Amino acid sequence: MNEYVEVEEPHELKRLSSKLSANLKARFPHSETRNIGSPSGTFRRKVHFETRTAAGLYWSGGFSRDRAAAQNLFGIGTPGTSEQLLIWVQFNVPVVTFSRRFGGAFLRHSPTNRIVLAHRGIVTLGHSRVKRSTVFQQMDVTLREAETSNGVSTFLLIGELDSPTLAEEIGDFAQELRRVVRQPNIRGRARRTPAPESRRAPAQWVGRLREYFDEFSGERLVKMQGQGVADCYHGAVVRALRKQFRRSLEVLKSREVDLTVITPKRALLFEVKTSGTPQNIYTAIGQLTAHAPIVAKHAKSVPLTKVIVLPERPNKRFKDLLSKTLHIRVLTFRRSTGGLITIEGQETLGKLQT
Repeated sequence: MNEYVEVEEPHELKRLSSKLSANLKARFPHSETRNIGSPSGTFRRKVHFETRTAAGLYWSGGFSRDRAAAQNLFGIGTPGTSEQLLIWVQFNVPVVTFSRRFGGAFLRHSPTNRIVLAHRGIVTLGHSRVKRSTVFQQMDVTLREAETSNGVSTFLLIGELDSPTLAEEIGDFAQELRRVVRQPNIRGRARRTPAPESRRAPAQWVGRLREYFDEFSGERLVKMQGQGVADCYHGAVVRALRKQFRRSLEVLKSREVDLTVITPKRALLFEVKTSGTPQNIYTAIGQLTAHAPIVAKHAKSVPLTKVIVLPERPNKRFKDLLSKTLHIRVLTFRRSTGGLITIEGQETLGKLQT
């Protein structure tokens, strides 16, 4: 059974929406009325910023005209100006009659009973809608399946409802979604330019291996209570790992592969797990085994090294299995109380890059 279950009861959705609004109002205390642009025209609405002067994420909460849905609009802007604000993300959920036509969703994480904000991948661009499969493929965020009354569905995870870093996680999600929809071929109108031979992924690749992109490299000093739902910071670990290889020739990833780094002397295939349980280690072994042949073919002549990244060192039995039998390297990461990720083992990282 999946660890996530979609919340579908309208009264509970309304309660969670109210809690989300309260959490965001505490984080965005400065409010002003601004013009917001949309495909149907410009409208005026109350928006909230973190400060009175600094540019950054804005949030505007409220209800649809028929009061059937709670609306949460997010984007980037500067307070105290007359510039029109653009909507980068809409997190809208039904509060009267349940419906899946809205992009926002609340998931209950069964192991911890915590609520996670998620998105269905429903994204509009102008008057058209971007294919969900494209959104899922292109966005570098955590994808998870959840149990629903309509079977199992896939969602994009944003962050925990009660996390003090939720605003940053929403901002990261908004930036990543903005990057995706601004690609010139997102509507299928522009002809895709073939990649040079040295950067072209094998045709049989199960999910297009593409150049890694990350806009969120700034460190944040925001306190975090406990470890939370580990899935929500999986992407942060991948980004921290990516920073270790800025000088590499190629840094690639796909929906299926966390990270692939190709240096002049070797190719590195990484699988990140935010839990070091035996089940997660076995899963990582399987994923590395399945993806290694295709990545090796893409890397051509350089040897391939497989690496598992865990929050802690495995016990001796798993350590021997990984290193001596399967020849898989192990890296660990540390997550501070402020939510910052540090990849540990600089000596090992140094060896991997030579």
